Formats: sequence, C-alpha cells, structure tokens
Amino acid sequence: MDIAQTITDRIIAELEAGTAPWVKPWHESAEAYNPISGTVYRGMNQIWLGMFGTGRSNAWLTFKQASDAGLSVKKGSKGVPIVFWKPLSVTRKDSNGDEVQATLPLLKHYFVFNADDIDGASFSKQGGTLEGSIDSRVQSVVDRLQLANGVQAASSAFYQSSKDLIGMPALSSFRSLADYHATLLHESVHATGHQSRLDRKLANKFGSEAYAFEELIAELGAAMLCMKCGIDGQLQHASYIESWLKVLKQDKTAIIKAASKAQSAMDYLTATVEQEELLAA
Repeated sequence: MDIAQTITDRIIAELEAGTAPWVKPWHESAEAYNPISGTVYRGMNQIWLGMFGTGRSNAWLTFKQASDAGLSVKKGSKGVPIVFWKPLSVTRKDSNGDEVQATLPLLKHYFVFNADDIDGASFSKQGGTLEGSIDSRVQSVVDRLQLANGVQAASSAFYQSSKDLIGMPALSSFRSLADYHATLLHESVHATGHQSRLDRKLANKFGSEAYAFEELIAELGAAMLCMKCGIDGQLQHASYIESWLKVLKQDKTAIIKAASKAQSAMDYLTATVEQEELLAA
C-alpha cells in the first residue's frame, strides 16, 4: 500500500466535492487516542482518524493490543491505516565523491481499529478541551504568541510578520462568535511561523504553491485548535480549495507534511496553557 497516495487521494476526492474533510462539529467529537498506551494521536493521524470516526468512539487500537487485552475484533471490521516516519540509513556520495552515511525519513503505516468494532471494548471518552471558558481558552492561545504589536482592528483578517501583529475585523463582521474565534486561531497559527517562533517561510507570493501550503498549515492548525478549544466555527477553506488541490496533486506527501507543521504550531500555542493546567491540578 502506498499510504501517502491513499491518504492524498481521499483528501483530494473530498476537496473536489467541495468539502474539507477536517471540518466537522467539534462539540460532538474528542481527540482520537489509543486507550492501551494512553497516547493521543497527532498530526495527520488525528485528522485521518477523525474522518473515519464521526459518531463513533474516539478510541483506536491495534489488533494485537485488543488481543492482548482479551478482546476480539468483530468479524468483517476493517482497520484504518495510520502513519509514522521511520529513519532509514543509506550510503550516499558527498560533493567530493566520498561515500557517507545519511539518514532519510521513510513513511510507514500500521492499522488500528475503532473501539466500536471490538467486542467487549468499553473505554471512556478521553481527550478534549482546555480548561476555562471558550473566550479564556482562545485568549490563552493568543497570549502564548506574545505578539510584538498584538491583535489590532482591521478591515480583513491577516497576520503581518514584518510587524508581528494580527489584524481582525470587528466581531459584528462575523456570522457568530465561534467564527470570529476560528479566524483568530487561523491567524494565530500563521503567527507561529515568525522567525522568532517556529520560523516557517511566510513571505510567499499570493497564489504561489508556497502560499497555498502555508494556508493549508493554518487551516489544519485552526481545525486542531478548534477541537482543543471546543469551538464549532467556520474555517477559511473555501477560497483555497483549488490551490490546495494543485499542491496535493503534485506532492502526495504534502498533506502529511502540512499536518505535521500544523501539529507543531498547536503544540507551540497550547504548551503554556496545558502546563498551567498541570500545575493547577
């Protein structure tokens, strides 16, 4: 199985149908996790499992884990492949023609099954939102950035890296408070790319593939943050679908790479918030 192509083909099909598969009512969901290891799935795996888990348990485990726990997978159930990078040692020639050892990332996969497809499985719904009101959750995320010039009133939503500021229209410009929050989180993900933070390339020409890729990172990151903050807001995908399709069709690993960078952005934006919750526990 070419797992990168499998994932990309599914994403492309949904985008061509006019929908972004990572958009869903977060108030009805929780982060996908492994009930045996306690691990919360990350990056593309979180998004991918969410596409298969609507209305189902958010617990996913391997066939072996189920078997070792004395449980059995229901006959006819199908596992969902999830990905991981495995380092591969190779021998290459350097600029002088000398052989040197190098390590390349190799994309691998394994299968997990939803707890609803496992006889006798009874796992509590774990994962979920940050503490406090939605307003305080979003504010904590924005505060993590320590923007040089803060969030300022503007006619459109944007992040300006040269001044390190987020521009946001008035709340009355949005359909709902949730949409305002979702947009602010989208711009906050862009802000993590500043050279003083995660240092992504942000000075991309509008309409370029690099610009589309950064917008994909912000979209995925905002979706993850909406889940974490318990927000059911409208994301900004509609105007970017065509450019995303172009990127995905040229690079089958683009969605996985974008999801990885989006996860890094979410980790950055929630690290302090989650640490404060641990200290208060």
